[in-house]
Amino acid sequence: MQQISLIDETFNILNYEHYKTTLQILPDSISFTILDSIRKKHVLLNHYQLDNSENFNDTIMSIFSESEILKSNFEDFRIFVFSKNVTIIPNTFFNLERCNEYLKFNSGEENTNNIFSCDTSFESTLAFSLNLETNNLLSTLNYKTLYHHASSLLKEAQIICLQKEIFSGVLINILSQYVEVAVIKDNKLELFNVFQYQTENDLCYYLVYLFDLFKFDKEKCPIVISGIIKKNDSRIIKVEEFFKKIQYSKTSTQHVYSYRFNEVPQYYFSNLFVIPYEDSKRY
Repeated sequence: MQQISLIDETFNILNYEHYKTTLQILPDSISFTILDSIRKKHVLLNHYQLDNSENFNDTIMSIFSESEILKSNFEDFRIFVFSKNVTIIPNTFFNLERCNEYLKFNSGEENTNNIFSCDTSFESTLAFSLNLETNNLLSTLNYKTLYHHASSLLKEAQIICLQKEIFSGVLINILSQYVEVAVIKDNKLELFNVFQYQTENDLCYYLVYLFDLFKFDKEKCPIVISGIIKKNDSRIIKVEEFFKKIQYSKTSTQHVYSYRFNEVPQYYFSNLFVIPYEDSKRY
């Protein structure tokens, strides 16, 4: 199990009442960051890259039981959880009681898992489901949990649109087996999807399909990448064969970050810092 641990010298576990903690659970990793609410500064970032998905829940519980930091009684603790079973609904059409119908329409299957929804950008809502195993895991954590789908692409896309007069492009967050995709055309959200892939060719062909579908210029329209992936990774190299404008996401400017965070590229964990605390909402 690979681990990244970046801790500012000002971090003091005894100041837990001033700390806000964000935990993110992805299919292949668990990460958490701590924000000093007094100074508006992120003072800690821990990441565990998990190798064996079969014992995923056991590994997470082991991390919690061994981490003195995670066992602290934080006043503000929120959890973001990835789910491949997710769909986006415009707020004007959203009805809480119909979440199961939305997911069934998107996947074509009846959903027997626990269903949640959360506010997101572009005046829309994400409906998603968590399997029983994951939900049971979360219920064992003795915190005031606030479930939120772990996708931050929509918030990041909205920020880019606010910074530019006109933006068209594709944002992707690359995981080991999935890629989260948001397509923006002329500052409007055209598509949000979670795509499962097996090889770099699968990923690249899907992006080519999207560029052809939305008539994007492969020379001019950017692909904005986030995720724990090196720039010389075979998936990036393959994408660069077809697309000329590759960019990498940056952390949010909403807060200050410890100088220790400079030890890793910004786009590795940019998704942890994009969604403001006050935006989180669970139904």
